[in-house]
Amino acid sequence: MKNYLVLAATIGLTSTPTYAFLDSLTDKEEQQGLMDMVAKGMSAESTPIADQLTEQLPVSKQQAMTGGSALLSLAQSQLSSGQNKELTSLIPGLAEFNQVSTLASGLQDMPAVKKAFESVGLDPSMISQFTPVILGYLTEQGASSGLLTSLEKLWSE
Repeated sequence: MKNYLVLAATIGLTSTPTYAFLDSLTDKEEQQGLMDMVAKGMSAESTPIADQLTEQLPVSKQQAMTGGSALLSLAQSQLSSGQNKELTSLIPGLAEFNQVSTLASGLQDMPAVKKAFESVGLDPSMISQFTPVILGYLTEQGASSGLLTSLEKLWSE
């Protein structure tokens, strides 16, 4: 019995941080939907942004997809509709890369993004390394200065 309790406690302690960022969501269906979408996104083919993140930073594909998705989800929940349209037009396969965007209400602030980073073993300070890579990609794709400025401000909070 003691072994069972120790095993159960160990499993609980080791699995909780993985989904800790979901605490910011209130609806259980949204939580499960978000995790399903993140898992699907992580198994999808690479995207140009994920490729650049893994080439330029010491991160895995899963970490690149999760971190990039979290930042882009936050952007889509905070940008104006015009800037959202521009962002979507600049990132091919944004729907696949950032399927979390359909539940963007779940990632409306930087604390939620930080929890997403932590859930895949990334220190939240890595956000400051992800953002220049993503902004660089968007610059190469012809992003407007207004969009870039908005993203810099949003992601630096």
